Amino acid sequence: MKKSFAVAVVLVSAVAFAQEIGTEITPVTPGPGATPAPADNPYATQPPPPPPPQQKQGYQYRPGGQKAPTFEGPKVSASSGDFGIRAGFTATGSTAVSGTGVSLSIGAPSVGVSFWASDEAALNFDLGFGLAIPERGDPPVALSATIGLDYHFRSPAVALRPLFAAAASFNMLLVGGNANVGISVQLGGGAAYFFSPSFSLTGKLLLSVPMQFSPSFSIAFFTLTPGIGASWYF
Repeated sequence: MKKSFAVAVVLVSAVAFAQEIGTEITPVTPGPGATPAPADNPYATQPPPPPPPQQKQGYQYRPGGQKAPTFEGPKVSASSGDFGIRAGFTATGSTAVSGTGVSLSIGAPSVGVSFWASDEAALNFDLGFGLAIPERGDPPVALSATIGLDYHFRSPAVALRPLFAAAASFNMLLVGGNANVGISVQLGGGAAYFFSPSFSLTGKLLLSVPMQFSPSFSIAFFTLTPGIGASWYF
């Protein structure tokens, strides 16, 4: 009995002493520059893959993350891939007719769309409509369809961009049962000013060659025709 009691006292004393020693050991905290121990994962020591490239204004990224600089600086004007709508009194060939109490040009105010195939070249498609109310006789109606190319100089990082313009248009003037049909080819230049990448005003001066086929053929050479239009891009 006394021997068992003595053994129990020794065991309790040993456990209490071991707990006291454990409390005296201060845990070690790794410093900020310490290297953590490698994990069990064999791939843990490899560096993580680089993040995907972020799209930066003024650059285009190719497959694989390689970037091809197209212009320097922030985007101020329209550039490749932009699509917009157009409206204005554009420069067109003017073949006037009279005899019904009014004179009306085959050219008409137009609306259309514009697509930038590159940072410089914009393709334009325009439709025009005009209606006159004469004092007597049938009202003349003017229709036009135009396709053109505006090549802009300077880069999309510049607000004022000079341009070279080329266009061809089909025009029709309906007066009663008669139709006057003509085409016009224009070449010239001008400038576009971008108040923002989404809005611009464009002024042009074009040398035009309008041709009328019916009721009789007529042609005019190098008629200077000014025009102005506004564009909204998305």
